[in-house]
Amino acid sequence: MLAGYGGFGPGFNFLRIALAFSIVFYHVLTNSGHSALAHGPVLWFFEYSLVPMFFALSGFLITGSAQRLSLENFLLNRALRIVPALAVDILVCAFIIGPAVTTLPLGDYFTDARFFAYMLNIIGWAHFELPGVFTGHPVRQVNGALWTIPWEINCYIIMSVMMVTGVVRRALATVLLLAIFVVAGLAVEHFTSAEAGDFWGLHTLFVGRGSQLITAFLCGILAYQLRDWIAMSRMLFAACVAVALAAMLLLDVSATESVANRLMLMPVLTYITIYAGLSRLPLPKILEGGDYSYGVYLYHVPFIQLAILLGPPILVSTVVGIVMLTLITGTIVLCVAAASWHLIEKPILSLRKRYSLAGRTIAREGRAASRAETAPALKPNGTETPFSHAHQFLPIGELPDDRRNSQAQ
Repeated sequence: MLAGYGGFGPGFNFLRIALAFSIVFYHVLTNSGHSALAHGPVLWFFEYSLVPMFFALSGFLITGSAQRLSLENFLLNRALRIVPALAVDILVCAFIIGPAVTTLPLGDYFTDARFFAYMLNIIGWAHFELPGVFTGHPVRQVNGALWTIPWEINCYIIMSVMMVTGVVRRALATVLLLAIFVVAGLAVEHFTSAEAGDFWGLHTLFVGRGSQLITAFLCGILAYQLRDWIAMSRMLFAACVAVALAAMLLLDVSATESVANRLMLMPVLTYITIYAGLSRLPLPKILEGGDYSYGVYLYHVPFIQLAILLGPPILVSTVVGIVMLTLITGTIVLCVAAASWHLIEKPILSLRKRYSLAGRTIAREGRAASRAETAPALKPNGTETPFSHAHQFLPIGELPDDRRNSQAQ
């Protein structure tokens, strides 16, 4: 199915924006005084599944690029996709939202250690609070969603090692890597005390929520490697949905930091994610202008917090508030995400054509083609004709194609 669509699943863009807005809804719950509801029956599964599905999708999509590109170009593509929009988000929060709503004098705000620490988010060192900002809210974090950024960087490090060692092309080696990671998690979970595991960082690396994301990412990589052998089956999809629903009803939020259930649920969620991405799920017209999911994810928590601060008290701890806050925040964040895409992300991504190996090759061969237009060549009848062979040398996999999914690039 993937090959039939030219490597571009028709449902991936819909899936990403649907996951992003599902996360918006869940964080409306957690940030507006409904934490018990969010972590209670059924809804706890949002926390368990949504971000791992993003990571499984990422692993699946970028494996094709990792198999095509050099390590240099792969890392360049990842950096251009992640860092500029993230940096702007951090600066907007620190220099616009923070000073506008802080309860501290601006002199104290700009000299507080927490202000400078917040800048470290740009390099993947997560910090969630700004001085005097949202201190009266149920959750004081300016942008708790940034907790995933260090784990995304960890996944790219893993992918880089897989590229250097050739594992990215060998499914059996990926199975072994995934098995080692899960077995290590089981060992840490069952044979290491919580105190010792936290002291050495083992619990965080192999058992905690972040390790769940690595497991999902590796499952996505493996799914791409085995794409010619995994059936696109409605029956299998229905079975995976049934397993996910059973887990939603039978397990609870403690499963998020338990390794054993991942043996079944991460492959199940990966299959659901990729099946949906390869299905025809058309985007609404308003969302066809770009890939807004990253901007929605980056900005939704700060704007949830702003809406709580500036809106009526009914937005907090009421059922009506959940609906109102979701609609208000969703609308505003979609507009902000669209601005981020058209003003920051899309222009930056265009630089890949200029600085990537493929782009430089195209440029060189374009100049060669111009020179070749005046160079004579013999026709079979002995007469001369100009020709260009500039298109002959660039592998098709290296062509920068704006029609491709922006995450895959």
